[in-house]
Order: sequence, then structure tokens, then C-alpha cells
Amino acid sequence: MAASGRDPGASLQPSEESRRDLAGVIRSVGAFIRSEEGVVLSSGQRSSFYFDLRRLNGDARGIHAVARIMYGMALKLGAESVGGLESGSVGMAAAISQLSHMRDPDRPITSFYVRKESKGHGMRNLIEGIPRSPVVIIDDVITTGASALRAAGAVREEGHECAGILSIIFRGGQKHRERLREEGGSFHYLFAESYFTGR
Repeated sequence: MAASGRDPGASLQPSEESRRDLAGVIRSVGAFIRSEEGVVLSSGQRSSFYFDLRRLNGDARGIHAVARIMYGMALKLGAESVGGLESGSVGMAAAISQLSHMRDPDRPITSFYVRKESKGHGMRNLIEGIPRSPVVIIDDVITTGASALRAAGAVREEGHECAGILSIIFRGGQKHRERLREEGGSFHYLFAESYFTGR
């Protein structure tokens, strides 16, 4: 991994200017947090650094920057729809879908999200929204990749092709990266955590 945190050899990567702009927003809205006490991540690991990227959903500049970058990356993967496991992916997927309509109404990208468990009433859906193949799974922060791979498995069980997984931040190691690429179709991310932590 290069010191900049970019995914080596990934032609999907946006411009350095776009990445710097998004990194600046992540810092300015307080989405990158240092904690001396440590924070327990969804993977169960404890870390002195935490990324609360849901804060980007509440910031107009932030969610637009995410949508603009990930829309371009999803297009290069041939995506017809984007989504992931609730709730980290919901705002991003909706913003990407809306942007796709604004940019090219003849080629809209639909959005969806995968519930952590099926609803106990109504249609009892596990997947909400409109998944269409090829699907690209998106996530805000990935460490082990369990959530993203769970979402990929859910859409495949419904007969959809998964073209890849996209994440803003990747906190995992080489074994996690390899698993995501093997089981996710492909895996691309904007920043390794070292971009922010300096480690």
C-alpha cells in the first residue's frame, strides 16, 4: 500500500483533488476522532481512532463529495445499482442514485439497502429498494469486510451479480483485502486509515 493510502493499480481512483477535498470535509465535520480511551469497532476490535462517517450524511458538501466520487467509480464497474448493509450505506446509496439521475437520466443507477434481518411484517423483505445487476456494494468504513460481504451474499442469493465493493475508509490488513477481492468480485477504497492516522 502506498503511503497516500490509495489502492495500488486501481484505475477507478478519483483525482487527488477530489480525495483531498473529501478528506478535508471528513476532518472538518468531526468524522475522524482520536480517543485515548479507545473505541470498540463493529469488528470487535478496539482502536484509538474512529471514523464516524455517518456525519457526512448530514453535511451537504460531504454527502455530495461522496456521491460524486463513488458515482464515477460505480460507473466504471458497470453498476446498475448501489447499496449495502444498513445503515452506513443508506445515505450514500440514495445520494449516488439521485446524482446519477441528474447527470444522465437515461442511465440511472438505482439504490437499495440490506436489512440486518428480515422485517417481521409486511413483505418481510431482507433487501429494500431496487437492486439491479450488476450491483456494487458500498460501505463507509471497512475493517474485516464482514458487513460488506454479508450484503454481497444477500444480493447474490436473490440472483444478482455483484461487480465489486467500494469503501471510503479501509482499516483492515492484507488478508482482509484479499478476502474482499476474492469474495466481492473486486474491492476498491479511497483511503487507508493511515492517510488520517499517520501510522
